[in-house]
Parts: sequence; C-alpha cells; structure tokens
Amino acid sequence: MEPFRYHVYACQQEKPGAAPCCSGRGSAAVLDALRKELAAKQLVDVVQVTTCGSLGMCERGPNMVVYPDGVWYSGVQVADVAEIVREHFQNGRVVERLANRDAGALKKEITENRAKAMAAMAALAAQQKARSS
Repeated sequence: MEPFRYHVYACQQEKPGAAPCCSGRGSAAVLDALRKELAAKQLVDVVQVTTCGSLGMCERGPNMVVYPDGVWYSGVQVADVAEIVREHFQNGRVVERLANRDAGALKKEITENRAKAMAAMAALAAQQKARSS
C-alpha cells in the first residue's frame, strides 16, 4: 500500500538571465493554487506535492508530472488547477489539453534541453576559468 495515491512533481527551477524556466512563467502561483485546492478538497492525504528542478520542458512551463500515472502536464496556469484536481485527482481522468502524450517527442525535447543547459554551464565555467587566469 502506498502512503498516498498520487505524487506530483512540480518544477520550481530558476535559471539566470532570460533563460526560460518554470519559475519565470509563474510556477510559484500554480504551486500555491494547487496546494490550496488540494486542501479545500481534503486531498492532502491523497496527493503528495513535491517541488523539483527542471523537468526539461522549460519553454512550455509551468510543468508538472503526476505519478504513478506518468502524466506530464505543461503550460499549467492557476486557472487550470481546479480542473486538474477535480478531473485527475478526484475522477481519475487526465486533463488531455495539458498532457504530453507523445513519449518520443517528450524525450527528444528533454534531451535537447538538457544538452543546451550543459553547454551553457560549460561556457559559463570556461568564462569563469578565463577570468581567474
């Protein structure tokens, strides 16, 4: 038996400068609305919410993934929260308009974004090394 039915990982990644990220797209407000809606519907013992770093779909945030269903939601806004809670967590139905159903495309996007992030970190490290030399 699981301690809760659903586990939601909600991205709270912050990136420097103008880099796209969930935090820059309003994930804090979405997370706050989600926690309040779960409390209002008495689902805090059913749905565990955990903040996390990048889920790899930075241009389409705020993003969240729901386990054990493996449903990846993108572009979630405060206005979508009540629908997700009602449909997914209470009625067991995925909110299709926000869901990413193409696993291959999802993996490709995440892999490409990870490569961009790694290249940016390497460039930053090279700049810092050049400055200290």
